[in-house]
Amino acid sequence: MFHEEVNQVAKQLINEADKVNIEKLLDIFDFYKFPYDNQIILDFAKQKRTSKNRIVENAVEALKHLKSKDIRDFAIDKIKNSKNPIDFLEILTSNYKSGDFKLLSEIADNTNNEHKIEQLAGTYTDIFKANQTKECKQPLEILYNKMNCAIHRKGIVEILIKNKVLSDKIKSEILFDSDLETRNLTK
Repeated sequence: MFHEEVNQVAKQLINEADKVNIEKLLDIFDFYKFPYDNQIILDFAKQKRTSKNRIVENAVEALKHLKSKDIRDFAIDKIKNSKNPIDFLEILTSNYKSGDFKLLSEIADNTNNEHKIEQLAGTYTDIFKANQTKECKQPLEILYNKMNCAIHRKGIVEILIKNKVLSDKIKSEILFDSDLETRNLTK
C-alpha cells in the first residue's frame, strides 16, 4: 500500500460512522502506521468491547505502531489490570521503557498455557527486535525454558545473541535443538 493510499484510508476512518466499516478500516492499521493524531486510534481502543465487532481489538493492534505517553499509560494500565494482559503487550513494541522487563518477566513466569506461551514468544520477540536491550534476557529466558516451538525458540535465541546476553546453559542446549538453523546460530 502506498503512502497516499494509507492517508486516504486514514481519512476515511476519521470520517466513518458505520461500525462495520470502522472495524475493517482499523484492521489495515495493524499493518501500517496510522498517519494522523494517535488519539483517534487510542479513543477507539478505549471503547467498551463488544461481541458484535472487533473495533477495540483492531484499534489495540494498531497501537503497536504508535508512540505516546497516553498510549503507554493505557497499555501499562491494561497489562496490569485486565483479565488478558497478553492482548495489550504488543503496544509495548513502540512504547517500551527501561524496566518493563520486570512486568514482561512476571507475565511470562505466570503463564503456563502452551498456546499463550507461544503467543508471548512472538510478542516478546517483536518487542525486543524493536527495542534492543540487555533487559531482554530475563523474560526471554523464562519463555525459552517453557516452550517447545522451534520457530519461536530460534527467534528468542537470535535476540539473546544480538543483545550479547545468551547464557552458557542455552548456548550448550541449542547444539541439540530440533531446528538445524537454531543449532547453527552459535557456530
